[in-house]
Amino acid sequence: MVLKFDPEFGACLEEGPVLLVEADGLLVPFFTEPQGVKFRADDTALLKLKWIDDDKQARQICGLQVFVKQEDRIVEEGFGSIHDLIGFMLIDQAVGVIGQIEQVADYGGNLVIQLTFRGKEVLVPFHEDFLIHFDEEKKEIVMQCPGGIFDLE
Repeated sequence: MVLKFDPEFGACLEEGPVLLVEADGLLVPFFTEPQGVKFRADDTALLKLKWIDDDKQARQICGLQVFVKQEDRIVEEGFGSIHDLIGFMLIDQAVGVIGQIEQVADYGGNLVIQLTFRGKEVLVPFHEDFLIHFDEEKKEIVMQCPGGIFDLE
């Protein structure tokens, strides 16, 4: 089977963690065979899972979400994941304090920050061209956000 994953999880996949596959709202554990992970790219690996022996069985779990336990996650030195931005305070250079980042999503390489501003959900594109200052210690991000993005009606 082919697994597409966020590159920050590559290190933990090398260790052969229990993979939790979400099926019908439940997390079902799957185990990789010894030497059952072969990386094809930074974000893609071929998997051989225990108890998955044919195409029919593999198709039953294709397209489902895959998770690893928090304790199996390997965070490399420095800033680990885009999801580590959750909890950071977003400050717009022109508007001022916007709010605390609630979610971060990656839409095909386009990072988007979700937060609440003046009682409404706002999605802000996160790109290095907009970044003014990043303070990991203070958990603050100062950006020059696209004009009009915070003009809520």
